[in-house]
Amino acid sequence: MKKICICLFAAAALLGAGCEDNVPEPGTMEVPVESVTLDEELSGGLVMEVGETRDVSLKVKVEPVNATDLAELFYSSNVEVATVSPKGVVTAQKAGITMISIYVSGIETYFTVTVVDRIPIDIESISFSNPTMEAYAGVGYNLYVSTEPLDQNEGVIFTSSDPSIATVDAETGRMLCLRIGEVTITAAAKNHPDIKATMTVSITEFFGDYDRSKWSMSFSHGWKADSSIGSSATAAIDGNESTTLSMDRPGRNGLSATDEIWFQIDRGDNPGKVNYVRIRHRPEGNNNDNRLVRWWGFNRIEGSNDGKNFEIIAERVALTPDPNVYENLLTDNVAIPENEYRYLRFIGWNDVTTAAPQLGFYCARGVDHGGINPGNTIQINEIYLGRAK
Repeated sequence: MKKICICLFAAAALLGAGCEDNVPEPGTMEVPVESVTLDEELSGGLVMEVGETRDVSLKVKVEPVNATDLAELFYSSNVEVATVSPKGVVTAQKAGITMISIYVSGIETYFTVTVVDRIPIDIESISFSNPTMEAYAGVGYNLYVSTEPLDQNEGVIFTSSDPSIATVDAETGRMLCLRIGEVTITAAAKNHPDIKATMTVSITEFFGDYDRSKWSMSFSHGWKADSSIGSSATAAIDGNESTTLSMDRPGRNGLSATDEIWFQIDRGDNPGKVNYVRIRHRPEGNNNDNRLVRWWGFNRIEGSNDGKNFEIIAERVALTPDPNVYENLLTDNVAIPENEYRYLRFIGWNDVTTAAPQLGFYCARGVDHGGINPGNTIQINEIYLGRAK
């Protein structure tokens, strides 16, 4: 009897030891995933620009929080629109829509990715620098507005309240004033017309010298470099009386005696009506009164709006008062037929004689014609164009 009791206690001890070995160690029990939900960042979907990348890994909420298998698998429903790497990096490929699925322990959640060529940044406010503007009939102006935010890409649309008074290019804001009157120009956000600004433009007739700050000049045979007088392509329109434009004359410095020389002024788009030209001759210097390098007139003046096809405006236009008098440093406003050409070309050539000193209507007449012999170059200190009443 005593032996039987000892055996039962031994068996009980062994059984107790076996049950203790089958209890899992803390942290080793598998806890299955019950639900997977998107973070707020992804729940509404993503909008991406072509070429943009976004990391969407670890952007889901897993329940229960102690689930053991948290590995994420990623798939794109349309890899032509956007791809997703094994590590959850989404790359936008082309405009379109795709679904990105995220699997955790076999449970799926997904979100949309909309790929666009450019993410819209809408305008919040528009303003003109001034609410009013004075302008002149026949003249074009570039209108500018300020927008917020600065990096907006929505765009602005311009409109005119009366296109018979002034037109405005809807996209560029280029305004052309057609006649005297008052007009309201509106600049509005392209997709949100209620976001807008207005400017009142009062248009009158223009008379006087035109602004030359945006003009440029070109030449038949280039301009003559001469550092002593500051010769340059803009010397005649720079407002600086210490610089003078110099050009070689026909028959001198390598030019044929039969060559025509010209300089051309580009006044820009919609430059306005012009009916006079005025020149300031080069002043005295180096013990020389410089009459010999003056333009005395133009054999011909031509105009063009494309810089290629020119029409004759006037011929044999003499500059007054008499250029043979040194004190006549500034010419009159010499009348020419009124025109609105963008390009004006002033031309000279030898038409008196082709022998030395190669005389022409445009230059000094020569001692045999009551003047002085011209120099090797012909020069202009400043040239002005304008409109007189």
